[in-house]
Amino acid sequence: MTKLDEKQIELLKNGSSGNIATVLAKAVPGLSDSSRTITDYGQTLRGRNALILVDGVPMNLTRDTSRGLSSIDPESIQNIEVIRGSNAIYGSGAAGGIISITTKAAGGEPTAKTVMGLQSPLTNFRTDALSGDIHQYFTGSLDNFDYALDFGYKRTGSSYDASGDRIAPEPSQGDLFDSDAYSIGGKLGYHIDDNQYIQLSANYYTADQDSEYASDPSVAKLPAGSVPAKAIKGLKLADQNQNESQVYNLTYKNKDLLGSIFDSQIYYRDFYTRFNPTDGRNQANRANTINQGYQENDVFGSRFTFNTPLHFLGDSSLVWGGDSIREQSEMPLDTFDPEIYDQSGGLEFVKNGNLIYLPELTTQSVGVFAQLKHRFNDQWSAEVGARYEDSFAEVDDFIPLTQANKPNPYTVKGGKVKADAWLYNASITFSPVEEHSIYASFSQGFQLPDVGLVIRNANTGFDLGSSFLEPVKVDNYELGWNGDFDRISSSLAVFYSTSDLGAVQSFNNGLSLARTKEEVTGVEGTIDYLTQDEIWGFGGSATWMKGRETPQGRSEDQKMTGYRIPPLKLTSYISYNPSDTWTNRLQATYWGSQDYRLDGKESFGRYDAKTYTTVDLMSSFDVNAKNNVSIGLENIFNRKYYPLYSQLLRSNNNMSHLLASGITLKVAYSHKW
Repeated sequence: MTKLDEKQIELLKNGSSGNIATVLAKAVPGLSDSSRTITDYGQTLRGRNALILVDGVPMNLTRDTSRGLSSIDPESIQNIEVIRGSNAIYGSGAAGGIISITTKAAGGEPTAKTVMGLQSPLTNFRTDALSGDIHQYFTGSLDNFDYALDFGYKRTGSSYDASGDRIAPEPSQGDLFDSDAYSIGGKLGYHIDDNQYIQLSANYYTADQDSEYASDPSVAKLPAGSVPAKAIKGLKLADQNQNESQVYNLTYKNKDLLGSIFDSQIYYRDFYTRFNPTDGRNQANRANTINQGYQENDVFGSRFTFNTPLHFLGDSSLVWGGDSIREQSEMPLDTFDPEIYDQSGGLEFVKNGNLIYLPELTTQSVGVFAQLKHRFNDQWSAEVGARYEDSFAEVDDFIPLTQANKPNPYTVKGGKVKADAWLYNASITFSPVEEHSIYASFSQGFQLPDVGLVIRNANTGFDLGSSFLEPVKVDNYELGWNGDFDRISSSLAVFYSTSDLGAVQSFNNGLSLARTKEEVTGVEGTIDYLTQDEIWGFGGSATWMKGRETPQGRSEDQKMTGYRIPPLKLTSYISYNPSDTWTNRLQATYWGSQDYRLDGKESFGRYDAKTYTTVDLMSSFDVNAKNNVSIGLENIFNRKYYPLYSQLLRSNNNMSHLLASGITLKVAYSHKW
């Protein structure tokens, strides 16, 4: 497990342009690199998708938008915990692990805090490159009530590479260059008595792009990976990339309900996102149009957990409960005039219609679970648990996009597809001496595949009960050690996961789909050292993994794509903390090379990825008890490099060959009132 508290997050954000996905990529073993854009597509944990929770509310969607880590204001985060490996208690979506984010808490002494930040590339000083943000927080208690209120605004400017050239927009999954973001959140809690507490929280976040720049389509004609993507000015597009999220969360806790600790929550999430336009004139599943998709999701969910001591078994406890989640998704398309688009060189978009890419899709999962924990003595402890999950996906009859504007379109028959599974997990821990432990664990993960990805590309032979819609069930095995030697903390883990069916893979923009048998093997190690006077600290981590897949109908396996399996990752840092008020950190992240091609042939997610290294410097200083100044330099050596996401060419051409930002300065100031 990796834990980041509020102070660590505030410091690390200064070396990652405030991007939480990039912060985690540089701090969490087993996590792939970020895209440096709006999407977390391809950012896997131990080669599989992670469940992203914000105050216990899932940010993942069955109709995956890859927006989980960009659907929350980074400034509202208090701490983050990352659990690596699947977890049967949490069920659907946690095949690779869990990224649990907690927002700033309510209660305590009345406090007001103002935070202001400014960010600029140092390779090109321009007003349109400046980014700035301001946030205000209020927290406190009044009698039996706790409260918290925060609101903020952030302007994200354009980004420039190490040569001072503007970085082109990401044409496939999108970005938030030249955007405005607003957030407002509140929590109101009430202490019913010494044991009972109820809290209602609400959060609204929106990020809306308004840029004059587009990605030049001319670079797509050159050999893939030969030139960087190019930004061109003159974009005329009314509705650009956007994220809008509303979350309402009601929680209740009772410290003594029939001898158990009881936690429960009911939540609702309304999410909307808009993507970049696509020239799909040669794609039947895009109705041979120039179009722009947007997706709307409504999510209702609940969860309850009992933690019951089992005194009759000695040092034992039982964690048990249940959860449910129901999601409704819909994905329309705006279409644009092709003549105006061509005459403008791909810059002007004039709407001429609206189509349905994904009809209304309803998915639901209900689960119950139990986890028994028992300590035999000071050396031995064990856990064993089970979960039962029942899921379905449902869609009405619909006319697929391939039939749009045809004189005699066919209708695809809808219906309901069901899936259920029993999941088990067990672990045993042995502590031969104090501060050292050895553990072995087995756990299973479960999730429905991206049903919408299949439905939106339906053809005449579509069958809702086909194998493409069978659930993903993952078996995880792990053997590890944790140990402390005086001032040194270290860990080592070997992990292996396998699934007979992986997630649905989309190739050629969904024109072909595939599912494969998958095996992922890896090793993680960490080490941290703190001097006796706690002034100097050193540390790092290493992650290596490989993934093999066997396509359906074949006997020979092959390497998995770079969007699933990252290359060798090495991290290191030096910290210097001369006093309680001054913190400094120099960190480096190295990504190795790996050739993902099969028989030397390039295809989606299969390119020859080259090594790159980033180095960042961060410093935080408490001027006094109320004022803090922090500064960060990202990519301090101004290295010119392509992140893994850009080397894998999401659009299969140079329009996705995006250089990373050059050296970037971020300065922040906070004041407690």
